[in-house]
Amino acid sequence: KQIMELRRVGREPLQVQVTATAQLAEATPVVLEVSEIEQQLKVDREERQFGLTEANRQLMRNLAHEIKNPLGGIRGAAQLLESELNADQREYTRVIIAEADRLQALVDRLLAPHRAPRVVADVNIHEVLERVRMVMLAEFPRGLAIERDYDASAPEFRGDKEQLIQAVLNVVRNAAEALEDRIAAGDARITLRTRVARQATIARTRHRLALDLHIIDNGPGIPDDLKDRVFFPLVSGRDTGTGLGLTLAQTFVQQHQGLIEVDSRPGRTDFRILIPLQRAHDT
Repeated sequence: KQIMELRRVGREPLQVQVTATAQLAEATPVVLEVSEIEQQLKVDREERQFGLTEANRQLMRNLAHEIKNPLGGIRGAAQLLESELNADQREYTRVIIAEADRLQALVDRLLAPHRAPRVVADVNIHEVLERVRMVMLAEFPRGLAIERDYDASAPEFRGDKEQLIQAVLNVVRNAAEALEDRIAAGDARITLRTRVARQATIARTRHRLALDLHIIDNGPGIPDDLKDRVFFPLVSGRDTGTGLGLTLAQTFVQQHQGLIEVDSRPGRTDFRILIPLQRAHDT
């Protein structure tokens, strides 16, 4: 006798519970087969991520536009007021202008992915990674090792090179900032790893080939309270962070029909970027 129960609660992943009992004759073999649901859970997780990302993106775009208009008026009023104040009082208007400029820069970063037109051409992912590696080693000349683990068979694909550079740079810079203590100790390490995934499924679409890029660091890991929100805008684990780096990285990856996810524990954080390898003759 075999009983199977399927249960779904709200938007939680489908859970499968199998209970089996049997009355056996002597020497009668019994086989119990349980199918894995890991793939279904993965698809559900990806769909929730895409849905949340789109909702957050629309919210931030609307918020940015609402902030932008009054911000210009505040800055202009402060400039006019400055001309009527004495030298000591102008210090306050300079603070207003400086903070208005800082917020303007933040708004521009929120809107940037939706303003700039994409420039699609053949992209070599290893050229992208080498550019990022060169920039990061210039920023952190001591205490940080950036190791390469490249798959030379990874083909070129159609994409926006500058967007991909910015996406990878944001993730690598985020990793380097999390490695502050290890950089000071001289044993910080980031690994850039490329592989080619076959028959990869992204958001229920199966792709014959996909770029499988991993950015791995040996830092402290992402705090538990941030793991589910790490790609949300304005969420940062650092007091000085804007919380936009990973949000923009996710936006750029998704504009390539790709997926970015993270697996983190103390001593190892692995950001995985999966992008379909669409070649020139496929377009």
